[in-house]
Amino acid sequence: MTEEKKTAQATDKAPTQVSVGLSEKNEFPGQTLGIVALVLSFFSQLPALILAIVAWVWSNKAGVNNVPAKVAVAISSVLMVLGLLALIGWIVLVASTVGEFGDLGIWNDMGPRGLRS
Repeated sequence: MTEEKKTAQATDKAPTQVSVGLSEKNEFPGQTLGIVALVLSFFSQLPALILAIVAWVWSNKAGVNNVPAKVAVAISSVLMVLGLLALIGWIVLVASTVGEFGDLGIWNDMGPRGLRS
C-alpha cells in the first residue's frame, strides 16, 4: 500500500478589481470632505468654508477637479457675506430705534443729551 502524496498548489483566483460602494469610480482625496462641506455650507458657513478649502487643496494635490468643494466655498462665502450684511442692518435698525427713545425722557437719568453722544 503506497500512498500518493499530492502537493497542493495555490491558484490565483482572487478578483483583480474590488468595487466598493454603488459605483465603480475611484474615490479621490477630498471627495467626501467636499460633499460634507457642501451640505454643511447651508447650515454653518465658517466650518464649511474651512472644510471646503481643505478638500479643494487635497484634490488639487492629487490632480483631480473637486466640484463639490468649489461650490461649497462659493455658497458658504456668499451666505457669510449676506449674514454679515443682515447683522449690520439689524444693528443699525436697533441703534436708530434706541436713539428715538432718547426723546421720550426714558434716558433722562444719564445726564444732558450732549454728554451722552
